[in-house]
Amino acid sequence: MPNIKFRFATECELTLTGDSYEEIYLTFKDLCHGDQSIEEHPDLKVFPPEDCKIYFEVDSEPEYCEIDMLKGDFIKDIVDNCPSSVAKRIMPSGYH
Repeated sequence: MPNIKFRFATECELTLTGDSYEEIYLTFKDLCHGDQSIEEHPDLKVFPPEDCKIYFEVDSEPEYCEIDMLKGDFIKDIVDNCPSSVAKRIMPSGYH
């Protein structure tokens, strides 16, 4: 099952799983924008990071990639910031 681990400058870590990498990204984006209806555990709270930099790791790749600021688009935020070998693997079908 695909997973993306997000790490913030505050050293908070969150691992999400889903049916696709894009679904995981969209879930993360919803959490960052305060959508708490998708939380599965009532005691889980997600706060915005103190710094706008967000680091992420796809399927336990050996290095974290960096997003300077969320642009609100899976391709611009995730795919464009991955090494090319990872980007090819996670590119959603239908995108070129």
